[in-house]
Amino acid sequence: MQWPPYYTVAEVELIGSIRIWMADKGYTQAALSRLARISASAFNQILKGVYATSPSPLLKSVESAIKHAEETSSDVVPAVETSVYKLAQACCQSARRNRNFAVFTAYVGTGKTFSIKSYVAKHPNTHLIEATPTMTPQSLIKHLASVVAGFSGKGSIDDKFRAVIDALRNTDSLLIIDEAETLTAHQLHTLRRIRDLANVGIVLCGTEYLTGLIKPLHGQFDQIRSRTGFWPETVKAITEADAAALIQSGFGIEEVPDDVVTRLFAYSKGSARMLVEGLIAAVQQFRKGNPLTVKLIDAVANQALCLQAIK
Repeated sequence: MQWPPYYTVAEVELIGSIRIWMADKGYTQAALSRLARISASAFNQILKGVYATSPSPLLKSVESAIKHAEETSSDVVPAVETSVYKLAQACCQSARRNRNFAVFTAYVGTGKTFSIKSYVAKHPNTHLIEATPTMTPQSLIKHLASVVAGFSGKGSIDDKFRAVIDALRNTDSLLIIDEAETLTAHQLHTLRRIRDLANVGIVLCGTEYLTGLIKPLHGQFDQIRSRTGFWPETVKAITEADAAALIQSGFGIEEVPDDVVTRLFAYSKGSARMLVEGLIAAVQQFRKGNPLTVKLIDAVANQALCLQAIK
């Protein structure tokens, strides 16, 4: 086959590897393109060698989707690089690179916590602290000392605070605080001092209430806000493209009709949790070999999940 001159040797080899993987796993072009969140027609053109420009960006998306499918093949719904996932990765990378604060907020159920846990799993020297409403400034420091410095024995709170600073100082470490909207002013100021003294990045991750806590001008958290280098708008919902990729991931090599994707997304109301843990799980449990149709989705949504019918 004669490939266009703007297809590099590496890209041609990758296309060959993708074809082999698709044949081995039984994936169609439509299924893999949806998983990779790219246009099915563009993917078809790339494979045929008639895509009008360099296919590199789209091939990277396909390669990443294949990698995630391989790494999470034992999961009920393998991981997908949704827009929320990518935003979380960018947030963490910014805080780590610039050694400052980053704030990542999202509505519940959009995949926020899953995304940051995925980052932690893939990046050494990343420490995740899950805040709780009962956590005190002292218990926060004790937990940090245990997780970051391995200090769990006797010693004053100040000893443990300094152990945390010594363990982190001028390293490439990153602290991620999930459920950060539950933190008090004292705890947030403690984190600010850790950032200043250790010169490391910190990500504050939480719901939309975290923004309301930190954002007011001339409030008690001005010093944190002035140290924040990455603060995107609160994520309110996953996109339909995100939903399509999650749905395809959930049903594997099976081709999912577009109208089924649209109906599942409508029932999810932008919640990845409802889509994956509710709708997809329920359909898999109750379909009993029936084909994926809008009628089946409506029946499962209404009868198994008590969701209001969509007209």
